[in-house]
Amino acid sequence: MAARKPVAVKKPVAVRKPVAVRKPVEEPKTERGRQIRIKPRMARVIGIFSCKGGVGKTTTTVNVATFLAKKFGGNVAVVDANLSAPNLSLHLGILTPPIPIHDVLAGRVPIEQSIHKCDGGLDGVLGSVAFYEVVHLVYLMTTIAPLKRKYKVIFLDSSPGYGPEVVSAMRACNEILVVTNPEIPTIASTLRTFKMAERFKIPIRGVILNRIEGKRFEIPVSEVRKRLSWPVVATVPYDEKVRESLTVGVPVARYAPKTSAAKELNRLAEWVHANLLGRERREEPAPVRVKACQSLLNYSDGGHVP
Repeated sequence: MAARKPVAVKKPVAVRKPVAVRKPVEEPKTERGRQIRIKPRMARVIGIFSCKGGVGKTTTTVNVATFLAKKFGGNVAVVDANLSAPNLSLHLGILTPPIPIHDVLAGRVPIEQSIHKCDGGLDGVLGSVAFYEVVHLVYLMTTIAPLKRKYKVIFLDSSPGYGPEVVSAMRACNEILVVTNPEIPTIASTLRTFKMAERFKIPIRGVILNRIEGKRFEIPVSEVRKRLSWPVVATVPYDEKVRESLTVGVPVARYAPKTSAAKELNRLAEWVHANLLGRERREEPAPVRVKACQSLLNYSDGGHVP
């Protein structure tokens, strides 16, 4: 009887599980079915400018930013664009920031490492009064670009004058506010700021009339409003508490919030929030109203100013 051959036992075949195919993420579509790209929201860059020094640019910058930082719970930054004579840090009670903006401009560190956490929830990229090296002039728009994804709004505190330093700061802005005082020399200097904004097509959103004392030699607020074609968005009275707050290094917005100057600066911050941050703005050139400014300069010709 012939021996039976052993039956080969087949190994079980492993059944592969079907691989889930991920569907491509569809981009949002409009009502007509066209694809659109949602760009990340970028910070508005608002510059505070004036060709004349000592009018209150830095005081305005730091206090409006402080009010908005409190409103937003942070998310607001100030950048010292006065590279040759920085003093924004002094208004915040900081004599020498650990990493000043000058180190960023020299290419030593990225700008993210120079952010200083200030009191009141405000962030600052600050200059140092102890910096004595040659200031490196760069394209400031490129320098601050990494910050625009981090904050809701960035305020640039510019230097006075109309040199390359000011031009670099102005071209980095989405829009600007111009600070002036109710005096003939300051109004005359303001005209140069208007002309520069027109040249680089930077919108001027309004004029801040600062340090109003009501003296008889001042141009009355009513005349400024009537003769100037730009809106006067704030009229800040002179207040000794503002000077006192500079001495202690605390913005008057926190040092003496109930003073008349602090209340008007708070109202200005609310105006900025409602009119510049509340909706997307269409960029347009800022036409210079030379005749309007000239009428203010000629205000004393009629015997109004003794």
